[in-house]
Amino acid sequence: MKYRKNKFYKGKIVLIVLVIVAMIFSGYFGYNLFREHQYIATVVIDPGHGGYDVGSIGYDGSYEKDLTLSIALRTGRKLKELNPDINVVYTRSNDTVDWADNEEDDLIGRVIFANEQNADYFLSIHLNASENTAAYGYNAFIRSNDPASETIANSIDNNLTEENWLYNRGLEYTNSYPLYVVDNLDIPSMLFEVGFITNPQECADLKKVSNQELIAECIANAYNDYIVSTIKG
Repeated sequence: MKYRKNKFYKGKIVLIVLVIVAMIFSGYFGYNLFREHQYIATVVIDPGHGGYDVGSIGYDGSYEKDLTLSIALRTGRKLKELNPDINVVYTRSNDTVDWADNEEDDLIGRVIFANEQNADYFLSIHLNASENTAAYGYNAFIRSNDPASETIANSIDNNLTEENWLYNRGLEYTNSYPLYVVDNLDIPSMLFEVGFITNPQECADLKKVSNQELIAECIANAYNDYIVSTIKG
């Protein structure tokens, strides 16, 4: 008799387990367990140049492509740390590019990539260069009809100023300085020049990990603050 009862109870337990499993996979319990993460925004971060294109060359032989990659990756990591609900994607995460080795296809490839990722924001990180080795400072380039990027650029400036990272050379609009990766996207898009690689002191400063972390944090905070404000609004 005891054997029959145990067998009966075991049968009920197996049946209950099977019902629960079926409910999970049917979506009754499983929606939150198995659904893809729903991001509030996708930010494509574009480390300028890369691969065949070294970009500008510093006074000490440093390549722009290496510094932009390092700062871009740090910016993305900071943004994810601040807000895991923001999807961060890079046009490149190492010293290779997935498009033809010529400038025209390179720029087109970055725009196509951003569109394929359904990006909500696009940020291209670069370093400036000048024959005047005393030139220094950072500045942002945006479209004149892009109020979101203007707000973010001003926020980046405020953050950097608070950290005594100087100085802001001013906001530039692409109607007077055309930039393919900014002008050919229909989303908030910015090209940010973090400083002059041709200035010996600024180049040395930009190569320091601590300064790259500072710049990355200031940029990430600006994007996170804006994105969160649009969700709450």
